[in-house]
Amino acid sequence: MRFVYMDEAGTSEKEPVTVVVGLVVEADAHLMAIEAAVSEILGGVPSQYRTQKNFVFHAKEIWGDSRMREGWTQAHRLAILKSMMHLPRRFGIPIVLSMYRRSAQFEGIESTGMSVAQFQHFMAFGNCIASADRYIRDYARPSEVGTVVAEDVPEMRRFLARAVSLWRENSFSFSPDQLIPTAKEVEQGFLRQVGDLRVTRLRRNIHFVEKGDPMLMVADACAYGFRRFLAEQSFGDEFVEAMLGGRLNIDDYRGPCAMDNFYSHPRTI
Repeated sequence: MRFVYMDEAGTSEKEPVTVVVGLVVEADAHLMAIEAAVSEILGGVPSQYRTQKNFVFHAKEIWGDSRMREGWTQAHRLAILKSMMHLPRRFGIPIVLSMYRRSAQFEGIESTGMSVAQFQHFMAFGNCIASADRYIRDYARPSEVGTVVAEDVPEMRRFLARAVSLWRENSFSFSPDQLIPTAKEVEQGFLRQVGDLRVTRLRRNIHFVEKGDPMLMVADACAYGFRRFLAEQSFGDEFVEAMLGGRLNIDDYRGPCAMDNFYSHPRTI
C-alpha cells in the first residue's frame, strides 16, 4: 500500500500561482522513520511557540507571520524549514508537483460552482494524483494500490473528494506537440515528458485528516518551498535545493500550468 500525502500552497485569490505537492510514501518503509524525523525537527522550534495549544507546523506561518519572530531568528527559521523540506530526499520519497498560474484561462468555470482559484486548485490536485498513480504503476508491486491523504479544508472537500473518481473515469492526455520542451529536453534533443494523465491504482475515497499529521507537515513545507520558487520570491531557489539537491530552471515553469516529478531512481518517469 502506498499513501499519497498531498498539500497545497498559494490557493487564495491574490496569490500568483497555486501549487499542489504529493509525497508517495511506502507505509512500512517510511512512516515511522519520517514521524521520528519530524518530531526531532519540531524539537528545534522555540518552546514558547511549540508548547502553545494547538501548535501545528505550518511553513507559511513560520516564515511569514510577524507574531513568530520573538526569540526566533530568520536564520533559525530558515534552517527549520529547509530541514523539513529535505526529508523526502533524505528518505528517498518521490515528490509529484502540479501548478497553475492565476493568469491561466479556462472556459465554463461558472458551471463548476468554483471560483477561479478553487478550480485551479482542483485541477492541480487532479493532475498531481495522476502523476502519483503513474509512479505506482511503474514502480510499485503489480497488485499494489494507493490511497490519497489530504488535509480537510472544508471549502474544498466536496470538490477534491471527486478528483480520484473523475481522473479514474476520464483519461486526460496531451500529445507531444502540446507539451512544451524544457531547456534540458531541447539540449538533449528528445522529450522525456509524459502526457498521460489517468488513474488506475488509487482508491476512489480520499482520506481527509485534520492538521497535525507529520507527513502532511512535510508536504506543507514542500508545497510552500515550490510556491516561493515558482512565484520567484526570495529563498525560492534555496528551498528547491533543500528538496532536490540542485536548482531548477524557472523558465521551464513560466507557462500557465506545469507538472513535474522528482524521484530518486535511475530513470525518470
